[in-house]
Amino acid sequence: MLEAIIHGKPHIHAELRKVPTPQPGDDEVLIKVVATDSNPKDWKAAMGSSVMSTTPPPMNQGDDISGTLVSIGRSVNLPFPIGSRVAAFHRMLTPHGSYAEYAIAPASTTFLIPDNISFEQAAALPLSGMTAALALYRHLDLPKPEPWPQNSGTDKPGVLIYGGASAVGAYALQFVKLSGLSPIITVVGKGGDFVRSLQVTDSNHIIDYRNENVTERVNQILGGKKLKYAFDAISHNNTWEKILEAMRGSDGKYAEGAKLNMVDPPPGDFLANWPKDVEFSRTYVSSAYGEAHKFRDAEEAKGDGEFATEMYRAWTTYLADGRLKPHPIEVQPNGLAEVGQGIQALYDGKVSAKKLVYRIADTPELEKFQD
Repeated sequence: MLEAIIHGKPHIHAELRKVPTPQPGDDEVLIKVVATDSNPKDWKAAMGSSVMSTTPPPMNQGDDISGTLVSIGRSVNLPFPIGSRVAAFHRMLTPHGSYAEYAIAPASTTFLIPDNISFEQAAALPLSGMTAALALYRHLDLPKPEPWPQNSGTDKPGVLIYGGASAVGAYALQFVKLSGLSPIITVVGKGGDFVRSLQVTDSNHIIDYRNENVTERVNQILGGKKLKYAFDAISHNNTWEKILEAMRGSDGKYAEGAKLNMVDPPPGDFLANWPKDVEFSRTYVSSAYGEAHKFRDAEEAKGDGEFATEMYRAWTTYLADGRLKPHPIEVQPNGLAEVGQGIQALYDGKVSAKKLVYRIADTPELEKFQD
């Protein structure tokens, strides 16, 4: 079968090669990939960044799988049969990713694609969507949407999403609307029109950081109240400093129980100057597998994994009834032959308010990689 290996040096590029078809482990599934996409993690892993303790060797970095369920491990018990249309989150930085004709995923991160969603649309969801969900519901501990039990109280707090036009940020905006939180405030750049099209927040609550003072606008929207919850879906160019400023009240203090979650903290000991009254947390989406990491202990990660399985399965319903919309996509020509260029475009900052998607069948000379 065909597989694409991503190299970060001397420049970002993909190497297409012929490899054997993998087989699922006991708790895994094998999926015939129809479509996949690229994530910023792909270039971060290939080139090395603060996300990675070490730079992994060139590998198949694809993590968003969309296709047909082919086989399952002997310990797997899924609520849908072989042959189903499924999407899944591949186990990051392990072999057999989605830049291939066949990919492996944990059964726990595999979910059914409803009939009204295409394979290409579904490919834009697993990693980015779960990053947003873990940040909001497991780290910030905001009220969960149905089918989780609803809070008996009336506390439905407001939240700030920095980077609402990014895939992670846009999914976060949709989730907080599902949870009935208010007000929903987001900070964007050139993606403002896209965020308005989501219809998840008052247009007056969309702040363009390029020509507006974020702190002044947040204070105006909240009418003098302090911002308690914030999610930094960008975590670049010191965005967290701008958020902390917006969270601090005119008295120089933060709301009791204030929390800020980030997707990718800066290198170095930035926490040395972190305000003691704001709880810091970092979302690393690998805890969706229930695995502990630097920012999540074993008990926390176990809870994340259980939550992720429930949330992935809930997405089937959310997508079917329109409560959750996939991020806009742009299908790239020539399938996996375009992956290197796509990842380079992400690195160069040329991709906004969309996900770059690749159909395996569009890869030129696909037959030469097959037995």
